[in-house]
Amino acid sequence: MARRLIAVVAVALTVGACAEPAPPTLATGSLEGALPASIWADDPSLVTDVECPDVDPVLIAQSTTCTATLDQAAVTVDVIIDELGAATATIREPLFVVADAADALVERLRSDLGIDAIQAGCVEVVVIAAVDRVLDCEATDGDRAIEFELVLGVSSGSGYWTLRVVD
Repeated sequence: MARRLIAVVAVALTVGACAEPAPPTLATGSLEGALPASIWADDPSLVTDVECPDVDPVLIAQSTTCTATLDQAAVTVDVIIDELGAATATIREPLFVVADAADALVERLRSDLGIDAIQAGCVEVVVIAAVDRVLDCEATDGDRAIEFELVLGVSSGSGYWTLRVVD
């Protein structure tokens, strides 16, 4: 259930308009500004506090490590910038995308707990996958809201999750 995120983003390059062509340059600010959309394209507003060390503005092909907050989880992002200025961003931490589990949550509530939920979701959209990580969730079956917890686990190298109703 955990996945790693790799994305490609174009980073703005600045080219001087002098008599002799200047080499393209790369600004740290443009890299930081472009990363949210590459880290989480579905909703870049979930990515905040992007910080990258200063990059060499003349050296286009380079790599760096940035940090960001993804839906309240601190993540480390490895960034490789190619000679054309395109950046490939890879999040180091394994992620569990809660939104991907929404349909499965409804089915598991029915099969595991006997609850005929119409829809289910959790507070978090994406979290760093960790054993015994507990997510606060809610399901609805008509007028009634049912609070439950989704608990992440690992067995034989594979991720899984279990559900438990909150009293």
